[in-house]
Amino acid sequence: MLNGEGLDEHVEFASELLAAGVEVVFRSIEEIAIDIGPEGVRIRETVNGRDLADFGLVQVFAYHRPTATLLNALADYLSAKGVRAVNVAGIGAPTKLFKYVRLANRGLSIPSTVYLPLRLLPGAYHDLAMRLDLPFVLKSVTGGRRARTSLVGSEGAFTEKLRDTDQAHGFLAQELVPPDGSHFLLVLGGHVSFALQHRSIGGGDLLATPGWGDATIVDPQMLDPEAQETAVQAATSLGYDIAGVHLVRHWTTGQWCVLEVSPNPPIGSGGYTADKVSAYSAYLKRRLTDPHQADTNGLLDPDVTGLRAQP
Repeated sequence: MLNGEGLDEHVEFASELLAAGVEVVFRSIEEIAIDIGPEGVRIRETVNGRDLADFGLVQVFAYHRPTATLLNALADYLSAKGVRAVNVAGIGAPTKLFKYVRLANRGLSIPSTVYLPLRLLPGAYHDLAMRLDLPFVLKSVTGGRRARTSLVGSEGAFTEKLRDTDQAHGFLAQELVPPDGSHFLLVLGGHVSFALQHRSIGGGDLLATPGWGDATIVDPQMLDPEAQETAVQAATSLGYDIAGVHLVRHWTTGQWCVLEVSPNPPIGSGGYTADKVSAYSAYLKRRLTDPHQADTNGLLDPDVTGLRAQP
């Protein structure tokens, strides 16, 4: 039971349930941590370290901060694990954390990411440095301005970032993927309609939405098929029929990692506007001609809900 303050004071309540073979655990939202890595997603309570997937039912009683910020991610995780949830609805705008949890739950590769309650962050530097290597990325859970994202290479920089930044929504600590190629792909109606490849790759290039000055337009048909499929799956998993997907290829493994999926890609602004608008125009013609038509030129039959049953 999350945020059940007050109810946990009724000792007889828990005792009666325990006598019936039901264990009740009370936790605050400030005692929830989220780990996303190569093995998938794990959401745990930090008092005893128990995975929420091990509970038979999870209920939310109140929604004080940062409950609403984490709710989408919690709802997706519990659904993926088959845990019954009460008052855990995926409400609100999709945060970066929700996107990472959803993508990882669908089997896509993202950089290893850690969310910790604010009370645990000040003493977490050495553990994060060991798990994520140095430097690692520190960013706001909700995303937003680039100023909220930075590289951390020392304990002093980590402490300064925590001190100087509004902590209302918390932080994500994330692995900095060693890059061997970075792409911005525009996914429209279930296939990649526009692609950019970035020539120079550095830490700064991986911290924010890709710019246009160092990019070269690429024929989507000449892209690595795995990159195309990853971008389409990322958009589909989040229910986006229109999405800008930022991918980076891992230098040592060659695997494509998803850094960002935006439902509001800069189609009418930034560089290569004419090419993006042309691709968007073609997409609208397809959709308006037959909204339910399968895109035979695409890699996948569009499924904007991401919930279609697999054969």
